Amino acid sequence: MAKFYVESGPNLKAIVAAHDVFEAIMKTLDLKATEEPLQLADVIVVNERGFVADRTEQRLFGDEIVIPTRLVLGDPAPRNTDEQKSS
Repeated sequence: MAKFYVESGPNLKAIVAAHDVFEAIMKTLDLKATEEPLQLADVIVVNERGFVADRTEQRLFGDEIVIPTRLVLGDPAPRNTDEQKSS
């Protein structure tokens, strides 16, 4: 198992051991959801090098996995407002 750093929003930040990125996200959500209400950002960032928020200038190195939160939570994709206007 690898060590993953998972972060999203102001109060989701954890280091977990997991077999893959998806398992790391699920473990983190399970652990953190019992502590306090979660305030997630639009994306969840996962990598094996440390928290992006702790880096100088919050630079991405290129090996981070950035997943839209709505995909993890099963929310539908946002609708294009131009399509709604023409309907």
